[in-house]
Amino acid sequence: MNIRLSAIATAFLFLWMRIQGASLITSTSPRGIVDLELAETPTRVNELISVWNKTIVINNILIDFLFIPAYALFLSLICLQLAKRFKVQFLSNAGLLIARGIWLAAILDLVENSLMLVSMNGMNSIYICQLTRWVALVKFCWVGLAILYLIVYLLPALFHFTFKKKSNGE
Repeated sequence: MNIRLSAIATAFLFLWMRIQGASLITSTSPRGIVDLELAETPTRVNELISVWNKTIVINNILIDFLFIPAYALFLSLICLQLAKRFKVQFLSNAGLLIARGIWLAAILDLVENSLMLVSMNGMNSIYICQLTRWVALVKFCWVGLAILYLIVYLLPALFHFTFKKKSNGE
């Protein structure tokens, strides 16, 4: 699977999750499903469950199971591709590390989704909540690193484009 195809799959599944889970964004949960991922206590989980349609939450999590391999493949491939293009060894090595770390993020995302399903079935102890939260935070860090790596690569090109001198002498 190439980068373009994995990017299309990632974008499609991301949009599908956003549309399908739109009703999860409320005044109680302004971040939607992310509020469940980061819920620290059973009280918070119960608060979220009380304002959400349980079927929509479960379906959103199930769609995320499809999203995980798509985003992991896309981010991993893009980091590997960019690592080859960086001339600075540190940045090249960082890309290789992040490409591998994305697969750790994917595994953590699988664990996180499984734990959220456990919580949705009423078994939301403090331990389940805290484990879900920390697994999600580590996952978000790896994904954030991959996005930051992409930005670091694109920034010089964007900077050059923004400040490029006009060719007609102006």
